[in-house]
Amino acid sequence: MVIRKSIPEATKLQLWVKSAGRCEFKGCNVPVWYNGLTLSEGNFAEVAHIIGSSKDGPRGTNQSEELQVYFDNLMLLCQRCHKEIDDHPEKYPTELLRAWKQEHESRIEIQTSYPEDIHRSTVLVFSVNIGDRTVPINIEAIRNAMFPKFPTDHKGIKIEEKDFDRKGAPEQWKIFAETKIRRRVLRYLDEGIDDTKIKHISLFGISPMPLLMYLGRCIGDTVPTDIYQSHRNIDNTSKTWSWQEETAVELSYSISCEQEGESEIIFLKLAISDAIERDKYENLVSSDCNIYQITISEPSPHFLKSKRQLEIFSYEYRKLLNEIQARHGKNCKIYILPAVPVSIAVECGRVILPTKDPEVYACEYYSDRDGFRAVLQIN
Repeated sequence: MVIRKSIPEATKLQLWVKSAGRCEFKGCNVPVWYNGLTLSEGNFAEVAHIIGSSKDGPRGTNQSEELQVYFDNLMLLCQRCHKEIDDHPEKYPTELLRAWKQEHESRIEIQTSYPEDIHRSTVLVFSVNIGDRTVPINIEAIRNAMFPKFPTDHKGIKIEEKDFDRKGAPEQWKIFAETKIRRRVLRYLDEGIDDTKIKHISLFGISPMPLLMYLGRCIGDTVPTDIYQSHRNIDNTSKTWSWQEETAVELSYSISCEQEGESEIIFLKLAISDAIERDKYENLVSSDCNIYQITISEPSPHFLKSKRQLEIFSYEYRKLLNEIQARHGKNCKIYILPAVPVSIAVECGRVILPTKDPEVYACEYYSDRDGFRAVLQIN
């Protein structure tokens, strides 16, 4: 019979510190220094063995006795998660539990290494229904996207709407934009949250494109902002808002003038997520208007994977706005026809300069009508 060794108090203390007193089972993270139901304080943690404490126990091996009190073989768990891994050892092999332990303790190490008030960001969640569909924004995905650069600010900003009528008249778009977006954003930027000034924004948004552009315009460059992108082809739903790894292939945007006329009306096609054929905007254009386009070789809703790709677009888009004004004058009017990822839509509004740029309007596409229609003035 193997005699179970007593875990030294110093090792237990190290485990509590490294785990920040939270369950290390992935996705649990509950505090174990108090009862979540009664709120009474106490030690509600259990020390679990990755390689079982005995050869015949869950995940037991010939090393079990040797590793009984070895820190790297121990996890701090709540009672429920400890029972889970021991009742189903086939679902929770040693390699998986080691990875969870390392991931949890590394996250705590990184987050507690930053001085107070440094690397703090306010989360702005902007969610407006698209037709009868409202896409939820996963809170865990937000945390994963911001980590390790920023710890999340639980007192963030939420602008949510489930009953917006995207088929409404431009006046309805204007009222919604001014009351639901502009006033609220400016109030937060002026007053902060709980009298604490907002120093940085992490923005997560899903909505009709014109509203995302308007939101970006309201934020502008007054507060440093990181814009995140929802990725549709990610299997792990907790990672859908995380930027992907940078690739060695540099993305090239193609910029062209498709039609040059004498009028001061400019149509700017942003064909990034999809191609924009003439039949989609034929109802808007005339023979004397001007048509420009920014596109990529193969437009796709899945192409935007890295923050660098967004930065390159922002540079090319800003440069084109300057060229359009230089060529057509400050009194020209620019109508944006967007087929873009959500992050690019926000950036389109954010880089507009309040005193320099001409009037910019955003169009919405209606497949059951005549195609694109101008719905909202951005600036």
